[in-house]
Amino acid sequence: MRLEVGRKHRGPEYEIISSFGPNLLVSDLETIARLGEACDRYGMDTISLGNSLGLAFRLFGMGKITRRETGGADLRWDDADAALRLIEMTARRQGIGDLIARGARRLAKHFGAEAEAVQVNGQEAPYHNPRSVSGMALVYAASPRGACHSQSDYFFVDWDHTRAGVGIEYYSRHVHADKAANVARHQDWRTVYNALVMCIFANVGPSTQVSLINAACGLGWTVEDMMSAGERGWNLGRAINHHLGLTAQNDRLPRVFLEQLPSGGSEGFTLDLQGMLYAYYDARGWDMLSGRPSRQKLEGLELEDVARDLWD
Repeated sequence: MRLEVGRKHRGPEYEIISSFGPNLLVSDLETIARLGEACDRYGMDTISLGNSLGLAFRLFGMGKITRRETGGADLRWDDADAALRLIEMTARRQGIGDLIARGARRLAKHFGAEAEAVQVNGQEAPYHNPRSVSGMALVYAASPRGACHSQSDYFFVDWDHTRAGVGIEYYSRHVHADKAANVARHQDWRTVYNALVMCIFANVGPSTQVSLINAACGLGWTVEDMMSAGERGWNLGRAINHHLGLTAQNDRLPRVFLEQLPSGGSEGFTLDLQGMLYAYYDARGWDMLSGRPSRQKLEGLELEDVARDLWD
């Protein structure tokens, strides 16, 4: 694919800049934009692919991937040409591109380096580091679809973007278990957004949101009714995942997120993921051992058939 120089192109947003910028140590913004546009043209997700490309570069530096697998190319940090070549190979499922197309977890497993993949349950992590904003540890670990920030952009709350109208308060960005119930509340709210196919960046206020729902659907909901619908949706997703074999053992983070950062504003901070999960299960009304929604919780959400399926 030829990306024309001198032609006007769409500028990159945050995730694209992170995927193809610091993630690959590429510093030129125009080059980053061109890599993002290549993904757009091929119809590939920039978060997952950028994450997987970063893994490929890392495995090359570790000697796990060699020039034999890359078709003779060296995967060196800040080499945008190598990144573009991998994007094209991935789109066409050529050579190592066929492995990259399967995602970071399977790419790492193929080369015997599973711990190097920054993913949760097969979903590559986006660029919101839970060592800097601890609420994202629960968002990633307990999400129904792996490390996905669209299930809850809680990093905004850790930056003091609260929502009193739905009971979402501020806790310091490095607080652990104390914010677990707050994270759950935020996930319930964003579940409503996802069900409505409403952009979370719009950040429509709760009262306006429920008014729009009532007008469109002929309902008489209160804000709390709306939040209960979100909680029902979140627990239903959890129950489905457990029915398909996921358990509390899958509520984990990649190794790198549990290591301390050597410098910066979060230097020396270590996540207490297990403590956060215990508090989160308690707030959710989930079984502490299995992580399943309890029978009482499901029945309280009028999901009696789900409770029978999960517990009988």
